[in-house]
Amino acid sequence: TADHETIAILPFEMVYTGMKPDRLSKEDILEIEEAESKAFQISFSNAILRSTRRGRKQIKIKIQDYQKTLRMLRDNNIDIRSSWDKSPEEMARMLEVDAVVRARIQKHRYMSDLESYGISVGVHILDVISGHGIWPWLPMNISRSKEVIANYRLLDKKDGSVLWSVSFDIDANWSQKSNEI
Repeated sequence: TADHETIAILPFEMVYTGMKPDRLSKEDILEIEEAESKAFQISFSNAILRSTRRGRKQIKIKIQDYQKTLRMLRDNNIDIRSSWDKSPEEMARMLEVDAVVRARIQKHRYMSDLESYGISVGVHILDVISGHGIWPWLPMNISRSKEVIANYRLLDKKDGSVLWSVSFDIDANWSQKSNEI
């Protein structure tokens, strides 16, 4: 809005669906979620700043540095996971900004990347052996290993109303690097 001067990007809410690997403890999963939450927050902040370089897509507001946001959360005894549940109005007031960006990343893991790679190789071998006649009978995306659903919202400090929103639903497979996903 015209009177907004500064926004903050909150730590991203991370949600995992599907089977969790047996070797990971509950503590490991919590640690991974919090680390990825910060990684997504930093990446999104950097992407916005990169997109505005050299006069491209000029923004008329300031973006609070993510380190300041994380420090202010810590100073107010709010951990990353707790920040996901606080109201946007409360978070914006505490962070002394006009609006906050709240994001939710949902990842679904169908199988490990190695298992997905094995299926891809097996499907390719069957296709070659059958003279390229197997594809019409295979399910779509049989080798897909991950699905990522991302929702981003800019929420107003006054009443928590949504000022901007965008969502993505992305499939990824074994051949993609994790930072590309």
